[in-house]
Order: sequence, then structure tokens, then C-alpha cells
Amino acid sequence: MTSGQPAWEQGGQPLPKDGDWLLPFLPHLRVHGPRIVEIGCGPGRDAATLATHGFEVTAFDRASLQRAREQAPAVRLLRADLGQTLPFRSGSFDAAASSLALHYLPWAKTRAAFSEIHRVLRHGAPFLFRVNATDDYNHGASEGEELEPNFRRMPTAHYAETKRFFDEVSVRDAVADLFRIQHLEHKTIYRYANPKQVWECLAVSL
Repeated sequence: MTSGQPAWEQGGQPLPKDGDWLLPFLPHLRVHGPRIVEIGCGPGRDAATLATHGFEVTAFDRASLQRAREQAPAVRLLRADLGQTLPFRSGSFDAAASSLALHYLPWAKTRAAFSEIHRVLRHGAPFLFRVNATDDYNHGASEGEELEPNFRRMPTAHYAETKRFFDEVSVRDAVADLFRIQHLEHKTIYRYANPKQVWECLAVSL
């Protein structure tokens, strides 16, 4: 997997504006305590939202953290790669959140990443995440070379050369035996200039 600059780092582009997606889920995320890990924090908007609402936030990304430091100065930030073992002890966190950061890996590594997230959470901890949907045609769902089912090498790479797109079955398969799904919904969001199709999921650690 080769990396490039995320779109929000190219030419000082404005930050995403959909941080409010977290708000309906805050009571679910805080049920076991305040310690939350954000996976793939990007420019830090979600981390800042969580910190503003009283969470003790640890956030990581494999890209530059400069914008996140500016956006979320109260958050503990570190560089880490979801494709590798996470630098946290087992059961370190009361909750986890991730927005559009779980779709860059082959299937075996995707499952390993979900397993790592499960490892660092307490039993019964909530995990809220969003992933690309298979009908996300504005953002590459039918582009490039298909390397695995719904996993493509993208012709123009902003962050990584590969991108995965999920249907309902693959979301359920990703969390199988690790988490129990409480909420799963296909949604249209407006994080980018064109509408984007995602799956939104709230699951709890088994």
C-alpha cells in the first residue's frame, strides 16, 4: 500500500463538515466510561467533537497529525498504522470510533484490523464506525482494477492506492465473532463535494 497526501492536506483544503454524525451516538459511546480511541483521525474534527463532549480521547492516524493537533489540541495523538498491531494494551478503552478509515486493506488484513480494535476494547464496549458502501460511485466504487471483491486499486490515489467498498454482508462479516451489531444503516452523507454512500454501524464488543 502506498501513501500520499490526504485530500484535506492538499493546498490547505477546508476540513470536513460532518462531525455532527457522532452526536446521536454519544450516550451509547459513554456507557462504559470516558476513554475512547479514534481510529484514523485525519484532520481531527471527530476527535475534537468527542473531547468537547467530555471524552478522554486517544486518536491515531498513519498520515500527518499536523491538522489534528491544530483542530484537537486536548487530544492524545499518535502515529500508528491500522494494518499493524496497535500500540495499546488489551482492554485499554471504553469505546472506539472510526469514520471512513477502515477501507484501505485486503480482506484478511481488514479482519485482522477489526480483531485488533476488539483487543484494545473492554468487553461490552461500543464501536461506532462508517465505511464506504458498494454504491459509492462518486468516490470510486466502480473505478480501477478489482483486486478482491469490492477492493480496488484506484487510478487516482489521494491517501492510499487501494480502497474497499462494503455491502451489508461484508460489514457483518467484518465484525463477525468480535462484535454484536446494534445499529446498521446505509446512508448518504455530504462530507465531500459530491454525495457519498456509506454504511454506519454501532456494534458492541463480545
